[in-house]
Amino acid sequence: MISAVNPAMLKWARVRSGLSLIDLASKMKRNTDEIRMWENGKRFPSYGALEDLAYCHFKVPLAIFFFSSPPEIDDPVGKFRRLPKYELTRFSSDTIQKIRLAQAYQYSLEELFTGSDPEQMIHRSLNPNKLSLEVLAQKVRDYMGITLSQQFKFRSSNQAFKAWRHAIENAGVFTFKDSFKDGFLSGFCLLHKQYPIIMINNSNSFTRQVFTLIHELGHILYGVNGVTDIDEYYFRYLKNQEQDIEVQCNRFAAEVLVPSESFRLEIPFFEEKGDEAISVLANKYSVSREVILRRLLDFRKIDNKFYSTQAEKWNKDYLRSKKHTRGGDWYLTRIAYLGKGYVQSAFHNYQRGRFDKTTLANHLNIKAKYLNKFESYLWR
Repeated sequence: MISAVNPAMLKWARVRSGLSLIDLASKMKRNTDEIRMWENGKRFPSYGALEDLAYCHFKVPLAIFFFSSPPEIDDPVGKFRRLPKYELTRFSSDTIQKIRLAQAYQYSLEELFTGSDPEQMIHRSLNPNKLSLEVLAQKVRDYMGITLSQQFKFRSSNQAFKAWRHAIENAGVFTFKDSFKDGFLSGFCLLHKQYPIIMINNSNSFTRQVFTLIHELGHILYGVNGVTDIDEYYFRYLKNQEQDIEVQCNRFAAEVLVPSESFRLEIPFFEEKGDEAISVLANKYSVSREVILRRLLDFRKIDNKFYSTQAEKWNKDYLRSKKHTRGGDWYLTRIAYLGKGYVQSAFHNYQRGRFDKTTLANHLNIKAKYLNKFESYLWR
C-alpha cells in the first residue's frame, strides 16, 4: 500500500476520465466500496493498482496521484473552444485522452521546476504583434540558433525533426510525441505561462512533424491553444479572426522553415525546372513538398487551385501509403515520446535528491525497475 497517495487526486483523475465508481470497479474487477475507500483515504491502493489506474484507465502520469492538491478540473476539449464544432466533433476519445495526457505533462513540469523557471522562454521573449512575419521568423531562428547552413546539412528529415525539436525545447517549449488514432490530426499545443507544450502525432512523416512543430510554435507565440490538421477544410467554419490566425501560423511556419530571403534565390530554379524542382527544394530544406508549395504560392508562382489540388493529392497519397509497422525499441520510443529535455530534467531532479526513484519513475511513466536501463539509453 502507498500511504503517500493523495485520495483527492484519485477522485480527480477518475472524474476527469468520465468514469463512475461502478465503471471503474467493473474495469478493475474490484468492489465499488474498495475504490470508494481509496478516494476517501480510509484505505490505500497497492503500487500495482496505481499503475493500472494511471496507465490503463486514466491515461495520466502516475506522479499525479502524489500531488498535494488537484488542479482545476476542466474539459480538455474546452481548451480548443476557438475551433469550429465541425473540428471538435471529429476528436475521438483517443485524442481527448492525448489532450488530458498533455495537461498532465504540464502538471509534472510544474513539479519538476518548482521554484525555478526554464532559462529560456521564447513565448515570453518575442511579441509577434509588433513584428512583420519575416522579422519574427528570423528572430525565432536566431533565438533557437538554427542557421541555414546548418539546415542544409541535415542528412534526413528525421535528423531535421530532432534538430528543430531540440532547438524548440532549448527555447523553453517542451515537446511530446504519441501515436494518434485520429490520422487527420498532426498535433496540438497547450498554452501555459511557464510551460507551454506541443504534442506531435508520431504516425506522421518526419517532414510533416517538422511543419507541425513550427506551426504549433506559432500558435503559442500568438497566444492560442491550437491544432494542426492534415487538411484545412475546417478553416471555412472558423470566424474571420480565428481564420486569420490559422493562415498566419501557416505562413509563419513556412517562413521559419524556408526564409523568404533564401527562397527568392530559388525562384529561377523553379522557373527553369518546373514541378520537378519542388521535390528537390523540399529535400534541400528538409521540409515537405507542401511547404515549398506554400512558398511558391506566397511568391505568386502558383495559384490557389494548383496549391490546393497538389496538397490534397499528397496528403491522400501519404495516408494511403502509410503502413503499420512493428514497434521498435521500447526505451528509445519512450525517450522519443517524452523528449530528451523532459527526461533529462526528471533525472536531474532525482540526482539532486529532490525525489526518490519511485517518484522519478512516476514522472517518466515507467516502472522503477526499468530506470537504470532507461537512463543508459538516454545518453547514447
